[in-house]
Amino acid sequence: MAGKVICLFTLGKQLLSPQQHYDWGLRALKTVLSVAGRLIGEERIRAKSELSFETECELLIKAIRVNTLSKLTWADMRKFTLLLADIFPGANSTDIVYEEVGKAVRAALEELKLSPNDAQIAKVLQFYEATQQRMGVVLVGPSGCGKTTIWKVLKRALDKLGQGPRTFLMNPKAMPRTQLLGYMNNDTR
Repeated sequence: MAGKVICLFTLGKQLLSPQQHYDWGLRALKTVLSVAGRLIGEERIRAKSELSFETECELLIKAIRVNTLSKLTWADMRKFTLLLADIFPGANSTDIVYEEVGKAVRAALEELKLSPNDAQIAKVLQFYEATQQRMGVVLVGPSGCGKTTIWKVLKRALDKLGQGPRTFLMNPKAMPRTQLLGYMNNDTR
């Protein structure tokens, strides 16, 4: 499986569009492996036995999908899904299911008087997974694409579950970029 993951990341870097926020290096690989390890560990506890190669492969694909698809453009997402199917032929490639959070997201959408849209719910759950893995997450996209709705729905859903994050709204133009994002001194590192 390790060779297939390396092949997937290499081909992803070569075949998909060169976006600034795409990461096909060790940082992305570490994230995929940590999520896959967590999923495999949880499944071993649930099954109370060793897992088959096929099951481990499916869990690895879930980890790859949850860590990669949310970052890709629409066109690249379709290409990546086909690439994933080519590298892992016959393996079931589905997303991780978050039952509690999914129910809370649907309830939050109803409270906000928004109609549930499966694609938007999937994006909210991808955002949720990203917040579980990283210290900072950035939502990017053109005006009106739903960035604010995604984080507000997730915040409301997590508030319902008693896990609500503290949020601080600020205008990024109100302070220098180095104060907002930090910086690294090239001489002292």
